[in-house]
Amino acid sequence: MNIVQPLYPKHQIVETRRLYTREQTAGPEISYKEISMGDARMLWYSYVADKEYHMPMQLPGERVEMHFKLQGRSGVSYEGEHYVMHTNEQSLFYQHDLEGEYTLFPGEKSAFFEVEFSRSVFESLVTEECPFLQQFSEKLQTPRHHLWPGHSMAITPQMHMIIAEMSNTTYTGQMKRLFLEAKLIELFLLQASGFDQYTPCTTELRSADIERLHAARHYLEQHFMDDCSIIFLANQVGINQKKLKQGFKALFGHTVFGYLSHVRMEKARQLLLDEKKTVGEVSELVGYQHPQHFAAAFKRKYNILPGTLKN
Repeated sequence: MNIVQPLYPKHQIVETRRLYTREQTAGPEISYKEISMGDARMLWYSYVADKEYHMPMQLPGERVEMHFKLQGRSGVSYEGEHYVMHTNEQSLFYQHDLEGEYTLFPGEKSAFFEVEFSRSVFESLVTEECPFLQQFSEKLQTPRHHLWPGHSMAITPQMHMIIAEMSNTTYTGQMKRLFLEAKLIELFLLQASGFDQYTPCTTELRSADIERLHAARHYLEQHFMDDCSIIFLANQVGINQKKLKQGFKALFGHTVFGYLSHVRMEKARQLLLDEKKTVGEVSELVGYQHPQHFAAAFKRKYNILPGTLKN
């Protein structure tokens, strides 16, 4: 991807889809999609682990990575450090000839999206109007194997929408290339400005409160079909209603009901794409009584009607 002069040269899009078997991974079956454009790659991974796996990691060369954990949790270890990302978290990483280990945790489906691009592309995007990018770039002037901001942030609803648009676009050829380049820049700007404006919002939350908020999120992910009130959810996890509403938004970047809607729409998209169910069936499975209400919510989320996605 040529950021400075996006029309010259016209990088060709190379798309790859693979299904890695358990024999090939020595772990779980992994579904993989990649779109490559010059100096940039977009990658989608999804898997379900039946037990905890520790898989070797080798990342030759130099790259900057935007990472978005869409579902589940996973970890990575290198040079004595261990880092775990959870559902709806995102961060930025620099990696150079890095070796370590991936940790895949058992349980529900795990999925993530990431964008990899060269150091030169990253440096071309650094601007004095964004202190975060400047500081990140300055740290890279000292030779190192890895760098990250020191914390992750919530994936915002706007980021989710962009990632879905990139995955579902009907553009082809050079029109698709232009569309994806524009969306990548938009996603990068949202991530950079988010880190630039970051202020810890959870300092007033005790560790026990944070555990209860994670329990609330897990409950929503497991019971997304059910109607759920703030009062019920607060009682379910043992936290007061005010702290549930304010802490959930601060910790995860969504309101309680905004996150519930997000979980329902992601499940609906999976059912439409992977299981080829009808819109009416999906509407009922994700907790909507009326298909037209489901269709309207789906369009607000992904900017397309669910029947269009199915076709």
